[in-house]
Amino acid sequence: MTQDDSPPTAGSPVHDLGFERLVFFSDAVFAIAITLLVLDLKLQPGPHGEIPIGPLLPKLLGFVISFSVTAVYWLAHHRLFKTLRGESAALRGVNLVFLACIVFLAFPSSVIGEYPATTWAVIFYALSVATTGLAMGLLVLVARRPALMRPGETRGGTLRLCLRSLGVPLVFLASCPVAIENPVLATLSWMTIPLVIRLCGAVGGWIGARMDAAPTPTP
Repeated sequence: MTQDDSPPTAGSPVHDLGFERLVFFSDAVFAIAITLLVLDLKLQPGPHGEIPIGPLLPKLLGFVISFSVTAVYWLAHHRLFKTLRGESAALRGVNLVFLACIVFLAFPSSVIGEYPATTWAVIFYALSVATTGLAMGLLVLVARRPALMRPGETRGGTLRLCLRSLGVPLVFLASCPVAIENPVLATLSWMTIPLVIRLCGAVGGWIGARMDAAPTPTP
């Protein structure tokens, strides 16, 4: 590990230049990814110059779903990095993998907009979003190291963030077998994401509070 890749020490500034660049770069990628989602929303004039809105509705729905999912991941990313004071080579690498998954979501979003209520399209979209969620969970595990966290952060807080990050992939993975029988119902099940995230966060917070309250074993 080079000096630049070394985690911050106790006397390091709260945020160094490398950390700031990592956050700004991540926010820029999120902004680009959200912008890419709107590229499929193109009106196709009819033979007599009319503007049919009906054919655009599936793509509009795909945009709303993907925008919401990307927004959830940005909020999770923002929430995570608020707890950090530094970065490392491992964090940069996993963050790039996570951001690649975010940008890739534009493609399955286009697929599900072109082939709505189709089993294979719904499953492909669900697996893509779930993979992004699992990458977010890995990012939490890599980022929440004692050398990188702000003072006052605890193991219980790490557990809460980990369980909260699993909310989205749990919903999308659970929708895959449903999509085999009823892709429309599978799509509707994605509306439970806010509830599942809150539930996972509540469970993580409850367990984490007890972890932090437990006495530290003495050697």
